[in-house]
Amino acid sequence: MRRALILLMTLCMLCSMAMAIEPSTIVVTKDGKAYYKHKVERGQTLYALSKAYNVSEEQIAECNDGLTAENLKAGSYIIIPRVEKPAVEATDGDNERVDDGKQRGKYTTYTVKRGDTIYSIARKYKISVAVLEQDNPSIDVERITPGMKLAIRRAESGYATTEDIEREREKRSAEVKLGANEHRVTVGETVYSLSRRYGISEEQFMELNNMRRSNDLKAGMIVKTAVEATPVEGGADDVASAEQTTAETTVEADDEVIVDSLAAQRAYDYFMSGEQDSTVYVAPAEVTFLPLGRRHTLRMALMLPFHQNGRVSPQYIDFYRGVLMAMEELKAEEYNIELSVFDTEGDSTRLGDIVAYEDGFHEAQLIIGPVYEAELRYVLSYAEENDIPVVSPLADIEKLQSPVLFQMQAENDYKYDKLTDIFDGSREIVTIYAGEANNAFSSEYRELAAQVPRSNINFVFNRESFFYVRNADGTNGAEVDITALMRSHTPKAFVIVASDEINVDRILTTLSSTKSSIEGRGMTYGDYVVMGNRRWAQSINIDHQSFFRNNVIFVVPYHAKRSDERIRLFDGRYIAKYGVLPSMYAYRGYDAAMIFCRKMFTGIDATMLDESFTPLATTYNFDFVDGLYVNTRWVREQYKSNFTIEVQ
Repeated sequence: MRRALILLMTLCMLCSMAMAIEPSTIVVTKDGKAYYKHKVERGQTLYALSKAYNVSEEQIAECNDGLTAENLKAGSYIIIPRVEKPAVEATDGDNERVDDGKQRGKYTTYTVKRGDTIYSIARKYKISVAVLEQDNPSIDVERITPGMKLAIRRAESGYATTEDIEREREKRSAEVKLGANEHRVTVGETVYSLSRRYGISEEQFMELNNMRRSNDLKAGMIVKTAVEATPVEGGADDVASAEQTTAETTVEADDEVIVDSLAAQRAYDYFMSGEQDSTVYVAPAEVTFLPLGRRHTLRMALMLPFHQNGRVSPQYIDFYRGVLMAMEELKAEEYNIELSVFDTEGDSTRLGDIVAYEDGFHEAQLIIGPVYEAELRYVLSYAEENDIPVVSPLADIEKLQSPVLFQMQAENDYKYDKLTDIFDGSREIVTIYAGEANNAFSSEYRELAAQVPRSNINFVFNRESFFYVRNADGTNGAEVDITALMRSHTPKAFVIVASDEINVDRILTTLSSTKSSIEGRGMTYGDYVVMGNRRWAQSINIDHQSFFRNNVIFVVPYHAKRSDERIRLFDGRYIAKYGVLPSMYAYRGYDAAMIFCRKMFTGIDATMLDESFTPLATTYNFDFVDGLYVNTRWVREQYKSNFTIEVQ
């Protein structure tokens, strides 16, 4: 009886010890399998550990060479197998039923695909990585591979927002140790950059990491970096030693671009190297955009910096509203379109995460935005790999080239086509300087006027307006009689290159008042026009009435007269919906959606180059120039003395 009582007490003590053991949260990998790394505490036995971790004593001993119940020592480290809790009943498809009695119906399973990370899966199911790890104890969730099956709980207890998962990613990236030949992928890294960094070929890198395509690489992945990976061998001491000598390698991504196509990466590296002159490496992809057909649903991603530096950007709110106005019309025309909207925040990290993780982006068949050339780099490679057109609505693209890229902003090289009659030699060109010059504006027209008669004069305001011949060094020469100059019957074009708006306004006022004085004395003046900088139209310091008095000509990428019937109707609908007058950004947003959503259903192909598009007021013509599709259509506005605007 006494012996039986002692045995019973011993068993109770062992069970209580097992219950008291807190399972380790440290996970290590050996021969591709995941194990807990456990530090043995005083009083812990092999039996108690097996019960705490729900494995057999034999399984623990097999993982730790030479380990027995007798030589288990306090203070030593051992590794213990991770055992999966939910059992799954195999069925076809990605989502399968979990069938383990009490757990039936509480879990589904997900089959890992190429390009998945535990963080992208967590975002997909809105469940924390910690819960996924808890529900899949036999799997090293940081090192998942295609074909693995993960148990995904249905219960809301594991719910996590995108922000929660991002915080987990940052925390775990710092905590999870890497093997000797492992690397965690950061935003901006590619197959090309990593293979070059670790001295292996791109093909070797992809084979080593079971990748079929370069865009299978995603930020957050842990990848192998050597053809012959060095496994962690031996017992617990070897595991601990390997971990102590291994540090995570990271790369700063501030100046990098997250691109997945090898051609695009090489082009970007060349662009960033500074070795090129006016050309960049052209991605040699041939892209075909297949038409959807009216019965299908178009999935579109809209990428705009609604917030910049913590502040709302009202112009991009307007752009978005213009897109929504177009969506209403397209829906009335029985087009089916699903819109996903992303706030890029003008931030490269945010863009990288959208490209890497967001389902709405991955499902898109048409991408409108981002709005800046620097941001477009983060999107183009993905679009090239997946044959997705990318519409740049506002940027004048200077460096990037891609056959999937469409620039809606009128290309600068075609601006001069609207001014051939001004600079064909029939007019004398008079360039007027005042203080600091607008260098960009002056260089444009200096190039145009290179082969025609021209003169340079300085304007000085000192209670009265004076003009002087401009010397070669920019100083004042002889005084110019502006009345005599204007009475000359040689047709002229005045080009005002002053950067200060007050000076521009004074020069325009002086020209118009001189003309009025000449007319008032019954004399005639020579025909003249003023070449205007289109930014004048947005200035509050320049009297816009002087545009009409001086026959000012602007060449603009977008023209919308409020009196135009289509603009008037659009404005009325917009005001009724949003309570404010739309800006040009709203018009451009509307145009982008109307042109490219319709074309997605009929097909974007070579015939597009022969078409003209006028969704609202401005016409667009596209041509394939310098490695991308660009809008070649500028608009010429000439303000007439009868207070009308002539548009060409």
